[in-house]
Amino acid sequence: MSVPATLVSVDLDDLPCYHRIHGLAPPPPEQRGTSLRRWLPRFLELFDRLGVRATFFVVGRDLADDREGEGEGAQWLRQALAEGHELGNHSFAHAYDLVRWSSERQHEDLAACDQQLRALGAEVAGFRAPGYTHDARLLSHAVALGYRYDSSCLPSPAYYVAKLAVMGSMALSGRRSSSQWSGARSFFGPRRPHRRRDVELWELPMSVTPTGRVPLIGTSLLASPPVVGAVLRRAALRLPHFHLELHAIDLADLTRDAIVPALVQRQPELGPPWRMRYERLRELLSWRGGGAALRDAVE
Repeated sequence: MSVPATLVSVDLDDLPCYHRIHGLAPPPPEQRGTSLRRWLPRFLELFDRLGVRATFFVVGRDLADDREGEGEGAQWLRQALAEGHELGNHSFAHAYDLVRWSSERQHEDLAACDQQLRALGAEVAGFRAPGYTHDARLLSHAVALGYRYDSSCLPSPAYYVAKLAVMGSMALSGRRSSSQWSGARSFFGPRRPHRRRDVELWELPMSVTPTGRVPLIGTSLLASPPVVGAVLRRAALRLPHFHLELHAIDLADLTRDAIVPALVQRQPELGPPWRMRYERLRELLSWRGGGAALRDAVE
């Protein structure tokens, strides 16, 4: 297995996902599809400038809703394919409790997303579970679809503990998050790509720091306070192999995107100005010399 120096993946989670995480009411209908229609084009523009090829993990329901409407998001995804990017399966419903569903429902969900992606002309090779929560039973359905890799591991116990703390705080205040208490194994394990013998898939974990296993993902690298963010970005530059996981919301712009104030107050990516996050990402990818799609690690 020859792993490129830098792998880049982007989860195209839409605004309703974040509302569910924070226990908020659903966003207004006109805000649905923001990820595909507004945030995805910003990544494509930046990646084109830098010569980056990335994997975009698509939520099947969002794509299906888009295709039933004007189809603007589907056109951006077709452009992504034409420019050499990869489309991956991020489930159909993006249900955070997907790992607890029956095997039949799990298979139907992954197959429905797969069908949506192949209708665009994608050759789907990989899967990422919602909220990173997964197990061998869920991944067996990715194997059944002929996929070669999974990328659902964020090997950071610190992240898992922080998530539980936030969920506990929400519960004490009477709000309920759609995130799951279970799934601890998703946050432990090897930091490097490896072959999973239980399901015969390659596992491509997101990168963390060697010491302390702090996540080196878009949220921490682009939206942390200046000193902390600079330290983490230097750590990312020193890794011989770096898998940068981003989320579409990393390039949300409060001056152009309609986002309810309650989410702005709670979602860390929305703290620093859009231009600052954009420039931090541009500099990081420039320093790393570009990036490759996840499929390139398993070909």
